[in-house]
Amino acid sequence: MKYTISVMALALSAVIANGAGYQVGEQGASNMGTALAGASVNANADATSAFWNASAVESIGLQVGETRADAAIFAIIPTLGLTFDEKSQASPVSGQKWDGDCSENAYIPQMFVVHRFSEKIYGSLSITAPWGLASDYDKQWVGNTIATHSYLFTTDINPSIAYAVNDWLTIAGGVSAQYGYCRLTQQLPMNMGRVKMSGDDWAVGGNIGFTVKYADGGRIGFQWRSAVDYTLRGDVESPVANGPITAEMHMPHTFTVGVYQRLSGAFKEFAVMADYSYIMWSCFEDLTVKGALSTSEPMDWENSSRVSVGMHYYPEFDENLTLRFGLCYDESPVHSTATRTARIPCFDRFWFSTGVGYKFGEISIDLTYSYITCFGNSSINRASPYGAVLSGEYSAHIHVLGAQVGWKF
Repeated sequence: MKYTISVMALALSAVIANGAGYQVGEQGASNMGTALAGASVNANADATSAFWNASAVESIGLQVGETRADAAIFAIIPTLGLTFDEKSQASPVSGQKWDGDCSENAYIPQMFVVHRFSEKIYGSLSITAPWGLASDYDKQWVGNTIATHSYLFTTDINPSIAYAVNDWLTIAGGVSAQYGYCRLTQQLPMNMGRVKMSGDDWAVGGNIGFTVKYADGGRIGFQWRSAVDYTLRGDVESPVANGPITAEMHMPHTFTVGVYQRLSGAFKEFAVMADYSYIMWSCFEDLTVKGALSTSEPMDWENSSRVSVGMHYYPEFDENLTLRFGLCYDESPVHSTATRTARIPCFDRFWFSTGVGYKFGEISIDLTYSYITCFGNSSINRASPYGAVLSGEYSAHIHVLGAQVGWKF
């Protein structure tokens, strides 16, 4: 018999990815207010740049010896389910259900710290979850031999150093240490029992970036985050096989470029920003499990893009207040009904975001809300390990609520 293990990562808590693939975009509530537009140039002048682009930390305005720390938490409230093409399905066996709902609510905490060591040198640290997904179907749904519960936990710890080359150029580089733990389950045919697979590993990656001040109130930033490759080692438990297994898990290279510009004259209360990300999902060609159970399943994902645009409004009547608005198009790496999986039912997404920030002296508070709707090709037509075909149409929308507190000291 064949069994498959799907690649997914989860940060600090069970979460359904708000980004395409298994990417989690919630890195700083301030950034989600503009749907991530301006994140790579630190449009919000806070410590979240420790993740998005460590070279943009200079915009925080720290004096030598000062530190900025930000902590954020997100609540993700998804609706994700499969409407079956019942004519193409085999009739459910006794006890099975036409239940394709696999969504789970989730919470994601994170933290960021930046310290200025000298006139030219900054240090930063982020503890985040850049990748993640979880899905949980009813144990008796008709696709239970393909997937029931999928969970993988990752934590990314990323220290970086930034160097101000001159008054218009800052460069930075860092190292990421990531821990991943995966647990996947599915049912055997005819209620013969459950298959549970789990494994974990540590892996290392890196990041480099630069920020250029091209004009008064304007800057451009770039960051590359390297791929992180895991070899998960663990065990399988089932009525038919027990013992050690291994599986490869790949987090893709990402390239992000962004721009921020504070306007002047009659529009001096506004700033505009944009970000573009290129995610190299083509690393996810197939998924191979070796050991007590051995299988290989093609995935054939394609590289994809994410484009964000946003705006800040700084009202003249209160210099401590910032209002944020943003839109994002997030392209799916899955372009075929045959390569879409029940564990990662990914398709294109569009984000509508807004947020508010307020400063109380050296303390800042940010609140944000995003509505994410999924559209485009969302069909699945995929064979199970036992020859049955899972056919239907996924639909989804996601509410994301975020809060962040920052402190300069």
